[in-house]
Amino acid sequence: MRHRRLRIPLIGALTAALGALGALAGAPAATAADFPPNPTAKSGYSLDFQEEFNGTSLDSGKWLPYYLPHWAAERENAKARYTVANGVLTERLDQDTPAWNPSYDGTVKISSIQTYEKDWWHRFNSSMPNDHHEPDFDGYSTKYGYFETRAKLSDAGGGGHQALWLVGTEDTSSASANSEIDFIETFFSKPDTWRIAAYGWGDPDFLGSWEGYEDPVPSGKPTQEFHVYGMEWTPTQLNFYYDNQLYKTINDAPDMPMGMILGIYTDAGSGQHNDVWPKTWSVDYLRVWKKNGGYPDSGYQRLKNRQTSQYMHIENKTGKVEYGTLQPTAWSSQWAKETTSGGSTRYRNRWTGEYLQASPADGYVHHGAATADATTADWTEETTEGYRRFRNRATGGYAHTEDLTGYVQQGNVPAGYWTSQWSPEPAQ
Repeated sequence: MRHRRLRIPLIGALTAALGALGALAGAPAATAADFPPNPTAKSGYSLDFQEEFNGTSLDSGKWLPYYLPHWAAERENAKARYTVANGVLTERLDQDTPAWNPSYDGTVKISSIQTYEKDWWHRFNSSMPNDHHEPDFDGYSTKYGYFETRAKLSDAGGGGHQALWLVGTEDTSSASANSEIDFIETFFSKPDTWRIAAYGWGDPDFLGSWEGYEDPVPSGKPTQEFHVYGMEWTPTQLNFYYDNQLYKTINDAPDMPMGMILGIYTDAGSGQHNDVWPKTWSVDYLRVWKKNGGYPDSGYQRLKNRQTSQYMHIENKTGKVEYGTLQPTAWSSQWAKETTSGGSTRYRNRWTGEYLQASPADGYVHHGAATADATTADWTEETTEGYRRFRNRATGGYAHTEDLTGYVQQGNVPAGYWTSQWSPEPAQ
C-alpha cells in the first residue's frame, strides 16, 4: 500500500521528533515515506554479517574499496569514490571518474567496493587477461542466508545503474565458472523499478541462461526514499522481498560460497551516461542472517519407488508424472520439498518449477503450475516400514505404481503395498 501524506500539524511534529531520534541513533534522517529499518534480531535466524556504515570510513576487515582490480591495468581506475557519514555509505561517480578498463570494457565507469578478491575472479569477458596479481582478500563470503539492505537509489537519470550482487568463489581457475546473483541491478532510467537477475556463468549446478525481472515496485519512490530490499538464498530458491513483502522468486539457487559487490556504474549494459554529476546512491545497512539449524546439504531429492526401484520424473513433459531410471543428475527427477502456510507439503520440480498434483478427474499424478490455494498440489507424508507414503489433500489418494503403467497413479491402496512406498534420496 502506498504511504499517504499526513496533513495535521500534530503528525508533522511527530515526524520531526522521529527524525531527531533517528539522527541521535546515527541513522539517516527519515522522511514521511521512508520504510523504516528492520531490527537486527530476526526470528529463527542468527546475524552472521552486519555492516551499519557507522563512523567515517569503511571497515577494512570487511571491504576492499576497489572493483575487481586484477582486471584493471591502472589500479587507481578501479578505486571507489565514496563517503561514510551519519550511518550511510554514499557511493559516487564524478565527471572526472576514469573509465575502469578501457581496453576490455570501453568507457564504463565504476565506483564499487567488495567483500572478496582473488585473481581471475568473475571473468565476464573470456578474452580479458588477468592483468596483474592482487592479494587475496576475504572480508566475507558465504553460502545461503537472508540478505538485506536498506537503500535509496540514484536520481541522476540517464544511463547507468546501481548494484548489489554476489559472485561465486568456488572456481579459482582462469575459467572462473562461478554463479552470479544480481540482488539489485536497477537502471537509472527506470527509477520506480527493481531489476533482479541471475546466471550460472558455466556453473553446471545453476542457471544455464540468464533469468531476470524488471518490474515496478509495489509502493514508494525508490530514488526519493529509503526502502528495504531482502533476498533469502536457500538450497533451492532465491526469494526477493521489497519492504518485507515477497516480490519475486527464482526457482534455482547456487550451491557455492559467494562474495558481495556493491557499486554504481555508467556506460555498461544500462546505457550511456548523461551530464548530471555526481551520480550517487546511498546504503543505510547491509546484513546477512543464517537460519538457525542450518541448511541441508542439498535442497533437492529424488523419490524412489520401493516396488520398482525407479524414480519419479517429468523428463518427457507429458503432463503426467512418470517413473523410470534416469541419471542422478537429471533435473527432471529432482524435487524441492516446500511447506505451505497450512502445514501441507509440496514437491517442486527443479527443471520446470512445476508441482506434483493430483486431480479427482483421473487416477494419475500430474505436474503443473499451482496457485497458493490449490489443494491438488498439497500432500501429507506418512511413514510406513521406514518408507514414505504421499497422500493428496484434494483426493485423499496415495501416489503409487500399482498397475505398472510407467505413470505415477494416485488412489486408495493399502499401506503395506510396496507400490505406494517411496524413499527420498538426496539429489546430486
